[in-house]
Amino acid sequence: MTTHEGSTTGYSKQLPIIHPANAGYWAALKNHELRLQRCSACSTLRYPASPVCYQCMSTGEATWELLSGKGTLTSWIVVERATGNPAWSEDIPHVVAYVDLDEGPRLTTNIVETDPYTLTAGMRVEVVFDDVTPEVTLAKFRPAS
Repeated sequence: MTTHEGSTTGYSKQLPIIHPANAGYWAALKNHELRLQRCSACSTLRYPASPVCYQCMSTGEATWELLSGKGTLTSWIVVERATGNPAWSEDIPHVVAYVDLDEGPRLTTNIVETDPYTLTAGMRVEVVFDDVTPEVTLAKFRPAS
């Protein structure tokens, strides 16, 4: 499946492009699971998904490993003004952040369900799943409970 925009789904923000290399990631999110590729040759946990391992250059098999969904907030910005797509104005202010997963990889994501002005470096966070269309679920993070 290739998805570009949600204009036919009622979701007015840009949607991810789903292709064979990353389809496992998006399928897992749809099932409310956070999974990343693990290279069968060298065991590197990799993100973003890729048909080639960036560590050992293997083009062999990779498995989709279930992760804890826990991590640490390392860096973020608070977006206070919508530019470009007017659909973002309903989400102002919103947080774009780097989260270092407990298993190693760093994700670019959003921090939700909290006052964006109370975030702190090193804050523990956990994944939440945002079903934005019937086909696409996004991984976002909130302060860990």
